[in-house]
Amino acid sequence: MDFTTINYNELTFGEWLDLWYERYKKPRLAPNSLRNIEQIIRLHTPEWLKDIRLENLSVIDIDAALSILPTGRTYTYTRQVWGSALKKAQALSLIDKNPVALTDKVSYRKKRSEALTIAEQREFLEKLEGQRCKWLMLFYLHTGVRRCEALTLLWTNIDVNGGLMRIRGTKTENSYRYIPLTEAVKEILEGQRQHEQSMDGRVFPYKEQWASKQFKKLCPNHHLHELRHTYVTRCAECGVDMVVCQQLVGHSTADMTLNVYTHVIDEYKRKEVAKFNIFPKF
Repeated sequence: MDFTTINYNELTFGEWLDLWYERYKKPRLAPNSLRNIEQIIRLHTPEWLKDIRLENLSVIDIDAALSILPTGRTYTYTRQVWGSALKKAQALSLIDKNPVALTDKVSYRKKRSEALTIAEQREFLEKLEGQRCKWLMLFYLHTGVRRCEALTLLWTNIDVNGGLMRIRGTKTENSYRYIPLTEAVKEILEGQRQHEQSMDGRVFPYKEQWASKQFKKLCPNHHLHELRHTYVTRCAECGVDMVVCQQLVGHSTADMTLNVYTHVIDEYKRKEVAKFNIFPKF
């Protein structure tokens, strides 16, 4: 589509989605977020809906397209993408109202991540020995970074002398945070350097799906993302300040970190209160 010769009065919904993606999302979002939006447009937006003129798009059209989607995550994310695109169109006076805003929301709650127990963690570490993915998995466990954050980490992002590494976030292209290099992480990085070198400067030259599959083979009752939850849980159990933990893992809100900390504290309180006896033994 040639965006330099656009007749906005003739735009179809599909053409607007492409323009919105290229002009307003692609320059600022990270690849992971862009891929999710692109899949919604390509896989979950029917062609008949794309062919409707933007100004003629109705609530009935949107509702009909949403009704054929499975409820839950797919419905929720598709509705969010369409709604965001049409909200921008409304702001630019291309449409009078956003038809997505008048459709029904579907309540969708992500499955709660479960941290590895200490016993599961020990078993996982034993299975890691001799595996190609050993240093990558140890890196996840010792830093709590997201899957994509580890796999896009460059050797040039690591300042050994300064004791810091720069992690590029997954939400926007230019979001970064800095994580202190602990002795354990330094050993992991050195182990990876000796184990495997890449041609593109990446510390861990692996694909996302490969990393997930390797973890699943070794820890079938969990998903790779749950190593991140495990890290936050271990932080809480070790008494790491909640705000510091939030900054280390890059949680956008304190609530996400607080949920884990509250759970750990509740467990601790249960164990402590079990010691109570109205006839204490001295």
